[in-house]
Amino acid sequence: MRARKVVHFLFLLAALRGISQSPNDGRVTGSSYENSYFKFSYAWPAMLKPYDTNSLNLPQSSPYANEFMLLAVRQGDEPFGIVVVAERLNAITPHSRGIRDGEDFLDRVARFPPEQHAVIQERKHFKNPAGLTIDQLIYTEKGGYSSATAVQIGNFLIVFKCNAKTSSDLAEMNKSVVALRPIQ
Repeated sequence: MRARKVVHFLFLLAALRGISQSPNDGRVTGSSYENSYFKFSYAWPAMLKPYDTNSLNLPQSSPYANEFMLLAVRQGDEPFGIVVVAERLNAITPHSRGIRDGEDFLDRVARFPPEQHAVIQERKHFKNPAGLTIDQLIYTEKGGYSSATAVQIGNFLIVFKCNAKTSSDLAEMNKSVVALRPIQ
């Protein structure tokens, strides 16, 4: 009888190990994204639709796996939308020292090369109604409207990169991003 209990315990332990979560544990339901690892929910604007992240032409992640692609939503066939990435904080790579927080992340984003023709419109640090601390940079580049928003959750930054055709589209995207809410 005792041996049987030990065997059941070992099976249970093995099953629980197999359920370990990862940053990529997110799912799209309707017009929202929920990530059970980071425990947040995000509802994007109706003008955007989910987009296959594998077809995006993004820089390759570091060999240290400090960045995780979570979601991409896009405005039809246009090159406008939102890309959501999780960045591990304080992760040292061969090319940079680790990102400390949202403010440090935006300091790095704001180092625009001259050929980008970027103009910073606004930079904010605030708490949203759900109590999440948000750092946001709104800027134009080469005639387009963009923003970078960072929200710290645990030892990660959840980063939303928005690109829009118009300032009103960008405002709608940013409004959806700052409405990010924690889930249980």
